[in-house]
Amino acid sequence: MKDSEHQLNQRMIELRQEISSLRLEEYRRSQDILGALVAGLPADTRTEFFELLETLSQASPSGDRRGFDRRRALEIVKEVCRPEDLVKHTAQSHYEPDRRIGERRQLDRRKMARNAGKPWTAEQLTALQTLVSQNVPVRRIGLKLGRTSAAILAKAKEIDLSLDPLN
Repeated sequence: MKDSEHQLNQRMIELRQEISSLRLEEYRRSQDILGALVAGLPADTRTEFFELLETLSQASPSGDRRGFDRRRALEIVKEVCRPEDLVKHTAQSHYEPDRRIGERRQLDRRKMARNAGKPWTAEQLTALQTLVSQNVPVRRIGLKLGRTSAAILAKAKEIDLSLDPLN
């Protein structure tokens, strides 16, 4: 009897500890969220928001005043947490320095060819010579060999092949 009662007490203590750790974790998450929210507020709104939170945390004698404070605090949160503004703000701040250049061009410039820096195989060199002798355009040669047009032109110049860059 005592043994089962002891086990039951132990289990209750463990459950209380788990609950308190979950509450602590939830409290920390709430603090992080609130900190991020406050960071996005202008200074005057931030001050008003803190005052509202302090009022709400204390026992207020008037229920009407408390309801008003809650509504105003929710309005402030809604103003800050609009999804479209958040997306627009992050997109603007992310692309602001390179605003003049189109996004697609930026991405194209940053891409490296899959075989950039890889040596040419003998098979690729003979294919290049054959395709150049057949007057195949540079772009099509690049597609067939998996190389960029610039790589095709550079290799053709390196092995003394006459290749028209405009073709």
